[in-house]
Amino acid sequence: MVAGLRTSLRIGLLSAVLLATGCVSNSQSGLYGGNFDHEEAARTRTSLGLTYLKNNNYTQAKKNLDKALEFNPRSADVQFAMAYYYQLVGDNRRAEEFYQTAIDIAPDNGDIANSYGAFKCQNGDYDDAKRYFFKAINNRLYANAAQTYENLALCAQSQGELEDAIGYLQEALNHQPARGKSLFLLSELYTITQQWDLAESSLRKYERVARVSPDYLWLAYEVAKGKGDYQAANEYGDMMIAVYPESELTQRYLAERKTMQSKVVRTVKSAKAEPSDGQGSSLVEGDKTEEKRLAQTLKAESSSGESEPNQQATLYSNEETPEVNDGLDNEINQNTELSAQSNKFHVVKDGENLYRISLLHNIRMATLQKWNNLENTGAIIAGQKLWLVPPNMQEE
Repeated sequence: MVAGLRTSLRIGLLSAVLLATGCVSNSQSGLYGGNFDHEEAARTRTSLGLTYLKNNNYTQAKKNLDKALEFNPRSADVQFAMAYYYQLVGDNRRAEEFYQTAIDIAPDNGDIANSYGAFKCQNGDYDDAKRYFFKAINNRLYANAAQTYENLALCAQSQGELEDAIGYLQEALNHQPARGKSLFLLSELYTITQQWDLAESSLRKYERVARVSPDYLWLAYEVAKGKGDYQAANEYGDMMIAVYPESELTQRYLAERKTMQSKVVRTVKSAKAEPSDGQGSSLVEGDKTEEKRLAQTLKAESSSGESEPNQQATLYSNEETPEVNDGLDNEINQNTELSAQSNKFHVVKDGENLYRISLLHNIRMATLQKWNNLENTGAIIAGQKLWLVPPNMQEE
C-alpha cells in the first residue's frame, strides 16, 4: 500500500518540477554574477538530482539538490525535491521540514499537497493525510484528482478502513473510468470483503484496459473460487502455469491445486448422491464428464511422477479468518511449515502491499505485522525486508 503511495509520490514530484535539459558547470556559475540565471540553474540541478535518485545514485542526487537549494532556496519545487530525497533516505524529520516549507511557499500546488498527504499516511498520520489529499482534490486547477483519490484509498486500506477505500476508488473511477490501477485495487478490495459479484464485474472492466499478468490471473482465480466456480478457478490457475510458470503466484496456485481438485470431486460426488425427481440417485451427463476428466487428470499427474508441495495452502486474510488465540496465530503449526521454506524473508517490490504478501506466503497480515514490528499494515516500502518467520527464527 505504502509502496503504491511512494510510486504516486514520484509521479507527482516529476510532474511538478520543471525539467531542464542542460547541466550547469562550475565555469558557468562563477561567482553567480552577470547574467547568471539562478532560477534556471536551480531547475536544472533539481532535474539532475531527480534523475540520479531514479537511478539510485543518492550521493550525486544530494550534491545536485544541495546546489539547487543554494541557487534558489525560495523555490517550492526545490523544497519539494529535498523533502522527497529525505523521505527516501528515511530522515522523516528533515523531510517534514522541507515539505512544510514547500507548502508554505506554494499553498495552492496540488502536486505538493498530494505528495505531502502520501508522506503523512506513510508515517501513520491518517487525519493529516486526508486533509492534504483533499486540499489537492479541492484545488480547481489540479488535474490529477483520480490519482489522489487512489492514494486516499491506499491510505484508508492501510488503516483498515476498507469501506472508505472502496468509496475513494469509486471516486477515482468517476474522474478516470479506464484507470487500470484503480480498477484492479477495487477488484482486490471487493475480494477482501467477499463481495464476489462486484469483484467479478470490476475485474471484467479491468480486463478491457490492462494486459494479462500473474496478479490479474491470481485475482481472477480468487474471485472464481469465492463464487464457488472451482472449474473456472482451475482454468485461471492452468493459465498461470502455461503463461507464467516461474511466477511466485503460480507456485502458490500449485500448492492449492490439489485441495481445489478435491473440492470439485466432493461437489460431483455430492450431486451423485442426491436423488433426482424421487427416482433414485442420478448424475447429469455434465457431472459425469467432469468426474471422468478429474479422474484422468489426477491419474496423469500421479503417473508423471510430479510431486505436489507438502504444504496445502489455505487462502485467508485477517478479515476472513478469526484469531485463534490471543496471541500466536497458531505459530506452532506455522513454525513447522515455515521450517521447510528456503526463504525466511521477503523483499518488498514496488506496488506490493502487506495483503498481497500475506497471500503469497500464506501468513496472516496480523502475523506479518507482529513478526516485523510494523505499526500498521501500510508501514512498508519497496526494498524493505520482511521476515516470514517468528523472531526466534530470524537469523541471516
